[in-house]
Amino acid sequence: MNIRKVEKIKLDRLEIGVHQVRRREVEEDITELVDSIRVHGQLEPIIVAPLDGRDGYYEILAGQRRWLAMRRIGAQEITAAIIEEKLDRDVASALSLSENLIRRELSTLDLIDACTSLYHRYGSVKAVAERFGLPYGRVRQYVKFDRLRPLLKELVQDGEIDLRTALRIEDHYGKEPVGDADLRQIAAVLAEMSNAQQSDYLRTRETERRRPARNVTHGDTEDQETTRGNEHRPGFVKQIIVTLSIHDLELLRAWARSKNLTQDRAGARIISAFVRQVQNERKPIS
Repeated sequence: MNIRKVEKIKLDRLEIGVHQVRRREVEEDITELVDSIRVHGQLEPIIVAPLDGRDGYYEILAGQRRWLAMRRIGAQEITAAIIEEKLDRDVASALSLSENLIRRELSTLDLIDACTSLYHRYGSVKAVAERFGLPYGRVRQYVKFDRLRPLLKELVQDGEIDLRTALRIEDHYGKEPVGDADLRQIAAVLAEMSNAQQSDYLRTRETERRRPARNVTHGDTEDQETTRGNEHRPGFVKQIIVTLSIHDLELLRAWARSKNLTQDRAGARIISAFVRQVQNERKPIS
């Protein structure tokens, strides 16, 4: 693929390429781009290729937002780098994808669509990355979207969690069935956490899940009665979730180790002691 020349092309002789990977949020924040071009001019050419059977007309492979911005400004022409030959669909898609990956202008869902399409055609992440010069790690992440369970796909599409978080949940539970309500709760918690906090939360949740179900009364006294039906009994413990700074979390872990307690049990003991102290002092919790 070679650039034949860079020249001015009339806007009405350009069309959005059918292999342009940016499909969503095309005009998001376009006003900022319009203002920038109006002040500084067009800093980089768009990339185009000849349209089949239409002499003098071109399809836009990369730079459709710059083209849209120039139209809004009322410009008649735009600077474009013209590729010598008509590109096949995969090369055209990869070119568009590569530019947008570098510029980070694509939505996650556009990236998923583009990488998955190339992956299905060439059969491996390595083949796609090497053939088109795309970042291996990024392609590998996006093609995993297809294996997410339906609810996690929905949460990613709705923007409630990012793809990285969804994949972490999927990898943690594998083929294990998890109810939608539990998945939504887990996703909501993880969405506010860092990578390290997410891993720690899932690991702790798994440890607690594998323990035999017990009632826990005031303090650390435990009995072996079934928990079913006791939710409203005085002293019955309900799980809560708190968010700590990394520094405070490390302090909690260190104290838990010194007392030979789990992280959750240590946190429960500290909170319980504080609540009792406040109650004894007859001061409201602020």
